[in-house]
Amino acid sequence: MSNGLERFGQQLRGYLRTLPREMGKAVVAESADNFRRQGFENDAGAVVPWAPRKAADTVKRRGKRVANPRQRALLVKSGRLRRSVRIVATTATTVTVGSPEAYAQAQQEGNAKLPARPFITLGRAAKDKLVKKISAGIVGLLK
Repeated sequence: MSNGLERFGQQLRGYLRTLPREMGKAVVAESADNFRRQGFENDAGAVVPWAPRKAADTVKRRGKRVANPRQRALLVKSGRLRRSVRIVATTATTVTVGSPEAYAQAQQEGNAKLPARPFITLGRAAKDKLVKKISAGIVGLLK
């Protein structure tokens, strides 16, 4: 009996070690979805669109005319920010997801001149999917 319990404990510890990375992967995938849907999913499951560009920003940008920027997706000019979201660090119990881009924090949180456009989030559907995956993993260990 104790051998089976010890084996289960080892399997559970091994599984729990993989969870932070799995959760990080879910956040990175959700971030890509946020760029596709041009907004983020809140805890109620509704998509909250990012704030639109100001009208002044659509005509001139630093003295240069821009070719109809309203048609271009928000937060995507070169795609650098979208591609930069990754798992930055993991420990046994935590994961940190972020972007090394200097302007990422301003876009995520907003500032005096820029509205917040949260792109690193974990929406309700993604949370539910992650909970089901974790539950299935633990149930699989019990079999």
